[in-house]
Amino acid sequence: MEKIDLAILGATTGEIAPLYSLFRPAGSFKVAGNPFSTYIYRDLKLLIGTTGVGKVNASATTASVLSRFRATEVWNIGCAGAYGDSGLEIGDVLVTLSCICGDEGILEKNGPMPTSRLEIPLVLKNGLAFDDSFPLDEFVSRRRIQSLLPAGVYGLNSSGGIQTCDNECHIEKSHEFRIRYGPSLTVGMVSGDVQTAAERSTRYGALAENMEGSAVAQTCLLFEAPFLEIRGISNMAGIRDKAKWELTVAIDRCVAVVRRLLDNLVH
Repeated sequence: MEKIDLAILGATTGEIAPLYSLFRPAGSFKVAGNPFSTYIYRDLKLLIGTTGVGKVNASATTASVLSRFRATEVWNIGCAGAYGDSGLEIGDVLVTLSCICGDEGILEKNGPMPTSRLEIPLVLKNGLAFDDSFPLDEFVSRRRIQSLLPAGVYGLNSSGGIQTCDNECHIEKSHEFRIRYGPSLTVGMVSGDVQTAAERSTRYGALAENMEGSAVAQTCLLFEAPFLEIRGISNMAGIRDKAKWELTVAIDRCVAVVRRLLDNLVH
């Protein structure tokens, strides 16, 4: 089994495309029908590719990757929709501390009940039961990510790199963004209106929603591969008018965070 230092997975090509020009390509192929390539970055061997949209595609492709490669870490990157009361704005970046499962459980007339009510865990691993979420805070702490990039305001310089914004920051206001840490919710169907988004925010206590995170986290747990999720905020959850979305801004800032963390991985 070929060893990979880091697998970076995005649901769509657009979410990982900015990474292609940053590294030296070493080979291209398909995994579960999806395009993947290996890259060399200094002394790291990277695997970068798409999973497809949604939990089934994400888990199937992640399982195929981890069956074929011995990945030291897996990072899931891309976009997310922020909940209105989260404090997140379009262009901010969320580093997930807990991947919450938004579809599993029991559906009653008053809404969904948690998976724990089934009394059958989603995953039982090493004596630990995982019911409604997959915590990532231990990996974030072990990698000292919050020390490297504390929650706060940052800016992108002319080369796309991150710099801290303080009283001496000379970055244009439009290029400033915040890095936040907290829970994200994974759903099979995204919020179609602000009322649905508000209800989910209240019910689950998440800051944003996406369609793949918990599935990749669950698969990585089963394969014992350390996992990290990083999401740029492209829209407010429940707003379906894409004229109000900022996909490019969200992806560029997400990739900037990935670049900073990658440099910390270099031996």
